[in-house]
Amino acid sequence: MVAILALPASAETQPALRPPIDAQTKNRDAKKISLSLALNEGLTNSPRTAAARALLGITKTNLTQANVLPNPGVYIDNQYQFTYKLGASMIVEPPWRIVFRRAAAKKQITQTDLEISRTLWLFRGDVRRAYVEAVIAREMTTLRRQLLDIMSRVLSIAKDRFTSGDVPRLDVRRAELAVIQAEIQVEQADILVVQTTEQLNVLLAREILDGEPQSLSSVTDDLLSEAAGLGSQQQLVARAMDNRLELKIVAQQNVVNSANLKVARGNILPAPRFNVGGMKEDRINSPLNRTTVFFQSLIDLPVLDRQQGIIARAKETGKQLNFESSSQKNIITAQVLLAYRRLQSALARIEKYQRRALPVSERISTAADLSYRIGQTDINSALVAQQENILVRTQYLDSLLAYELAMNDLEQAVGIPLQ
Repeated sequence: MVAILALPASAETQPALRPPIDAQTKNRDAKKISLSLALNEGLTNSPRTAAARALLGITKTNLTQANVLPNPGVYIDNQYQFTYKLGASMIVEPPWRIVFRRAAAKKQITQTDLEISRTLWLFRGDVRRAYVEAVIAREMTTLRRQLLDIMSRVLSIAKDRFTSGDVPRLDVRRAELAVIQAEIQVEQADILVVQTTEQLNVLLAREILDGEPQSLSSVTDDLLSEAAGLGSQQQLVARAMDNRLELKIVAQQNVVNSANLKVARGNILPAPRFNVGGMKEDRINSPLNRTTVFFQSLIDLPVLDRQQGIIARAKETGKQLNFESSSQKNIITAQVLLAYRRLQSALARIEKYQRRALPVSERISTAADLSYRIGQTDINSALVAQQENILVRTQYLDSLLAYELAMNDLEQAVGIPLQ
């Protein structure tokens, strides 16, 4: 086993999952997708949204069922050698039952429509999150490649200086190690680009790697401009209370529960059953051998069953929904405040990076490269300076990702687009 592990990995022995660097990251035929196009396409074409919209048709069947009347029956009463009765049996429902059932079914349709809207809204957040993650991943790959180029340049300088006798071979080894580490990071970044692009295309119901997001430079201004007119925390919380679908669904559930309570109360008075038909007397019992009509009625008395359990359950459900509304308001307030603070934190970091950290880091990187080239610094200082420059730029991209995720969470918390 030790001997096997010690063997170098060749092209023939590499696992199938091992991707070559840059083999999958560039699809020449991939189409650029804007954020608005991704949102529209996802909501229109995704099978997830289609499955959600199909729920409305299922709920509408309740309205069809609400119009259904009880089946008529056949009444047969054969008293052999006495009388024979044959007729129809019908249950006559009070008209308010149908009215209450139809009202409850319509209220349920409205509730389902709100639940579908909530599903679509959550899906919109998933698409936006996947889009931004793909944008940042692609930009991170570019950054890793720049680090690889820088380290390769440092390695070339180290080799030249070693050849001329200015530095020991240790400098070359350190530069080679830095290049290897940069190659590893590039490879991982390539895989992340493929992963995020795949997830985005799956959400949009596209072919794998059929489309890719626009570059970061083309969407950064749009992403950051959203924070300009957000308003205060109190304003955002107030907007959330007006627009969050969770609150509207709870309110509609209360309406549906009230409608079901009316249905239960309407069912207290039983529906009467009427039998009507013809009756014939046997000759044995009547010399007249009469044939006549008959009419019967059967009406249950609402003494024991007065829909007590259903009515009590509806009342308790109403109480629970009132508490649920207060609970949702508390949750929404916490979500808005948390997303607002995360957005505030990300914006503060982005501003510092753009105005101060990035320019200083770039100057240090240029100076370190020049200093090592002319022999003023050692290899360690040059490598650290270049790595720190890439680290600062990576942290800037992480701040952009954190900002966009916070903005997405804030939109989800408020319940409406904030663009």
